[in-house]
Amino acid sequence: MRRILLYMNMTFDGFLSGLHNELDWFEPGQDDEMNRDILQILDSADSVMMGYPTAPGMMAYWKEVGEKKADPKWMLDIAAALDNKHVFVVSNKNEDLKMEDAELVLVKNDKALISAVNKIRKSEGGNICILGGVRTAQNFSRLDLVDEYPLMVHPVAIARGKPLFASKMRLRLVSSKAYDSGAVQMRYRPA
Repeated sequence: MRRILLYMNMTFDGFLSGLHNELDWFEPGQDDEMNRDILQILDSADSVMMGYPTAPGMMAYWKEVGEKKADPKWMLDIAAALDNKHVFVVSNKNEDLKMEDAELVLVKNDKALISAVNKIRKSEGGNICILGGVRTAQNFSRLDLVDEYPLMVHPVAIARGKPLFASKMRLRLVSSKAYDSGAVQMRYRPA
């Protein structure tokens, strides 16, 4: 059965973004070891899952980075890692994705999401990595659809924002790793 990994970068105080989706707290690319570990997380999956409208914007961004070939190496590496992934796009409306190798997962409610995800889990393939957005991450967590949480916790607190968890959750620490940048990778599984 395919496993679902929810990979996110987050602040020390548990936020994925500011209240208005600000990511100004996030300073990627500063730590080569962390960048290698992020690639390892991405490479551990053959598919990614994201909500709409996050998926089209994020995948178009990384496709452009890969085509330009002028960005820093760590960005080109991420673009290359995402280039060969099948993309599941979760939405409650029928969307015209205009994306290569993308599949719309149309879900109208929690029951439909659980059913769709369980069907995908039973299909052929490797791990699936959830990369965004906030509502998708919160819904997957709330509905206990995540097998493992590889989280990059950055040494910054923003006091207010959009949290990863929208409901109480008990987790079990599997591993942790500190980086020179001050970020910490923590891997959790549901308790």
